Order: sequence, then C-alpha cells, then structure tokens
Amino acid sequence: MIRLALAALFGLLLLPLPVAGAKPAPLKVAVVDLRVHLPYQLVSKGRAMALGSGQADLARMRHGGVYGVVLPLLGGLRSEPRAERLLPVYLSVQRALNRTPELRLPGCRRAGSGFRTWLAIEGAGELAGAPTSAGLWVTRGVRLFGLVRTEDDDLATSASTPEPVLTGLSAKGRTLVHAIHQAGGVVDVSHASAMTVRDVVEIARADGVPVVASHSNARAVTDHPRNLSDEEIVSIAGTGGVIGISFVPSMLARGRRPDLNDVVRHVRHVVRVAGVDHVAIGSGFEGGIWPPHELINASRYPRLWAALTDAGMSASAIRKIASDNALRVLCPAK
Repeated sequence: MIRLALAALFGLLLLPLPVAGAKPAPLKVAVVDLRVHLPYQLVSKGRAMALGSGQADLARMRHGGVYGVVLPLLGGLRSEPRAERLLPVYLSVQRALNRTPELRLPGCRRAGSGFRTWLAIEGAGELAGAPTSAGLWVTRGVRLFGLVRTEDDDLATSASTPEPVLTGLSAKGRTLVHAIHQAGGVVDVSHASAMTVRDVVEIARADGVPVVASHSNARAVTDHPRNLSDEEIVSIAGTGGVIGISFVPSMLARGRRPDLNDVVRHVRHVVRVAGVDHVAIGSGFEGGIWPPHELINASRYPRLWAALTDAGMSASAIRKIASDNALRVLCPAK
C-alpha cells in the first residue's frame, strides 16, 4: 500500500503545473467577411476565384475560420469609356463560381458547415434607368447594392467628391432604393457621401429595412472621406444595420502603415458609439490593398480576435462582430 501511495504521489509531481500568466487557447470564431474582391482578381487580373492574389484564397480563408464572403461586382464609372459592365462581370463571376463548388450561391440556403457566398454591386449607376431590374439582380444572388463608387453617378453623390456636397440621392436614386427594398435587397452606403447616407437612411427607416456600410471605418478615429461620422454610424445602427470594418490602410491610419491596434481602435469606437450588435468585418482583401502586417491575409483572423480579447471584449461580442451581425442582415429571419 505504501508503495502504491508513493507511486501515485510521484505521478502527481510529474503533472505539468499551470504557468502564471499563460494565455488561454485561441478563440475559435466563424467569420463572414462583407467585402472580398475575388471578382476583381478574376475579371481584372485573370486569377482563379479560389486563389485570388493569395490574400483570401480558399485555403487561407479556411485556416482563418472564414466561412462566408460577400463578393462585389464593380459597376462602371462615368469617366470610363464603357460604363455598362455589370452583366458581363456577373456572367464571368457566375461561370467561375460554377467551377468552384465551395463558393456557389446562394449564401442563405447553404446548410451545415458549407461555405456561404453572396454577391454585391459596387456602383449601381447603370441601373438608374431600370429600377425594376433590382429584383432580377436579387434573384442572381446580389444582396447588397452600393449606389456609387469613387465618383458621382446618376443615382447619388460619392464620398470621393470634394466637399461641400450639397445633394445626396437623385430622383432616380430614390426610386431605385425603394425598388431594392421591395425586391428584398439592402443598400450599402460605403463610398456614399454624407448627404447620400442621410437620404438612404431616411428611406430605409420608412421602408423598415436595414442599411449597411460594408467597408467603412470611424472618421473620429481616422479622418478619411470614406469613413463615417459618429452621427452616420448611429443612424445606420438605428435601422438595424451594420458597419463592416475595413483593412484599407488609409482608412485605418494616416501617414503611416497601420497595425493591428488601429483595427482594434476602429472596432472599439464603433462599438462604443453604436453598440456591439452593429459592427462587422468588411476587410477589402483582394482589392489591391496592403493591410496591416498582422492581418496580411485571411488566415490571420485569429490574431484580431486575440487582440480584441486582450482589449477586454467578450467571446460573445467577438462572435457577433465576426459573423453574427453580418448574417442578421444578409439572411434576415422570415
């Protein structure tokens, strides 16, 4: 008996002791990214949808916990020789999606652990003369409709237009916004001027539909024309919408290469202003950006969750930011 007792005691002494200050295991979080520019890599760079440039290829997304993405179709600009290009871009993307089973549409109908994919339009100016086509685009898998890009169009004024901007939605823009809502779509105000944001929010409140800013940050943290004022953040949240934090360097910090702490600052600011239910992620991966080194590609998402944990954010709050809030808008309960 004495020998058995001594053996048991010796075994206990060999057990590893807890290390003071040791960090907990990394938080496992499922991610839905509201802005991944794989269509740009396909159409403009000739790269496969599953590969892109390597920032958000399927392998890295899986490693980082990404299981859902919104893929934007870039509409034409007034300054371009051929402004109408949404349909050919869509057809190219659809063919590529058919060759990539993991990315097939539609995102809200994928069961279990399957990868979820949605489409967005960024720059819907060519729909100005055909508002009823909004329903067709929704059936094609488009969930988010960005009215403008980097310059004004026939629908609305852009955040890139030098201030002061005195107008927002045009009459055609108002008609299209209502048509998008009636078709079951959501208007995305990233790239929109403050006046356009105001007008879209007003209509969305009347129609009972959320507004999304899929890839915008806080102007109070970084003064950039594409970032949102606190008033705009609150107004978007008031519709039940979300703001997707972007990894575009100039929107995170001015005059230097941003780091992970800058992303955390923007997340925490929007949480303070609007509440944790209205913050999401819209990285901008594959859009020709040079994100913070710690988030250089989609496999690095766990570093962001660790940083938010270190900043005092709970696991439930982080899960809302990573995917739950985005899914609430992308796949509303019927």
